[in-house]
Amino acid sequence: MSSGEDNIFLHCLIVPCGQLHALPRDQVVQVVTVGRSQAVGVLEATIQSRLGAPFNNIRLKIRQVYPSEAPMQPQDLISNFFNEEPRADYFHVVAQPLLGSE
Repeated sequence: MSSGEDNIFLHCLIVPCGQLHALPRDQVVQVVTVGRSQAVGVLEATIQSRLGAPFNNIRLKIRQVYPSEAPMQPQDLISNFFNEEPRADYFHVVAQPLLGSE
């Protein structure tokens, strides 16, 4: 990332279900900084690293929920979903465990 202007702050809601059912309450809401030009897979890795063991190896399904709803695939660029700084008083993405069939 070349400058701070390339970064975006995303408010993430982690759904504590499935393999994340024991996720501590203070881990459910995260503010994650990622580069706009990075792939959604980087967002997933950033969230996983913040969750820590034993939750940091659980694959996540991530959906954009603001300003509109859309599934986010690991290879998609963050800029495809957020071309402006999103409002700080909303959740921007929701993450939950990826089921084996997904």
